Amino acid sequence: MVWQREVDLVVPLWQGGDDVRVAAGAGQLARLAPTHAGRLHIAVSEGPRAARDGIRNLDTVAETTRRMRDRLARRDPARILTLGGDCTCDIAAAQHLAARHPDMTVYWIDAHGDLNVPAQSPSGLAHGMALRILLGEGHPDLVGPAGSAIAPHQVVLAGVRDLDPPERAYIAANDVAALGPDHLATRPEQVTSGRRAGSPAYVHLDVDVCDPLEMPAVSLPTRGGPGVAAVARALAAVSAYHEVVGVAVTEYAPVIEHDEDRVAALLDGLDLLERAPA
Repeated sequence: MVWQREVDLVVPLWQGGDDVRVAAGAGQLARLAPTHAGRLHIAVSEGPRAARDGIRNLDTVAETTRRMRDRLARRDPARILTLGGDCTCDIAAAQHLAARHPDMTVYWIDAHGDLNVPAQSPSGLAHGMALRILLGEGHPDLVGPAGSAIAPHQVVLAGVRDLDPPERAYIAANDVAALGPDHLATRPEQVTSGRRAGSPAYVHLDVDVCDPLEMPAVSLPTRGGPGVAAVARALAAVSAYHEVVGVAVTEYAPVIEHDEDRVAALLDGLDLLERAPA
């Protein structure tokens, strides 16, 4: 059965990672994933390609996020699919759903931690700060007026393997579950271990979690990841165990040569594809 949601957001936001190749990922994912919900295409302005307060392209990312917050507040959906775009594309959706489901687990399935703050970021790219923003730390224009959306104990970082030293320190000092690529590769069905069955969950999938030998069409390929099949099994385990209230698929760069069937396998793990009757 296809996962039922109330709205799809197609968000070609690329300025958070300053890589225009992922803009096309939003539309390509929308083509692959049929919808039975309303589908909103979010316009993203070019904006000035300049840094402010230590963040590159901050004005464009912040303005897009603010407009999405406003639209979601008016519509008030209980379940949201976001197709991006870089890892900042679903900040507004995750914040909205966290307010509706304060106990939801956030599965951040990504090769990277996205836990930097502007003062510590080696790149100044907002997509490397997205999860920390949801945790209430970061530039106020991105954190927003409501402050922290989630607490560290609600986070499961899965497949993570490329962490900056401050991110490692944050994980060590806080109650963040961090599961490396070997865990996903060998025990994907155990990704939900320790979480309450039937509880709400949000899934943020950065497709760079997969090993680039299998999934090269990403903004930041990172060696040593699990295979696509293992990631798809982990996604299916989350879908079967929880009440999934939000999904985001990000950082897909379809202009890079790849096997589209592998993208479809990931979407299928999230119950986003129509299945032919047996």
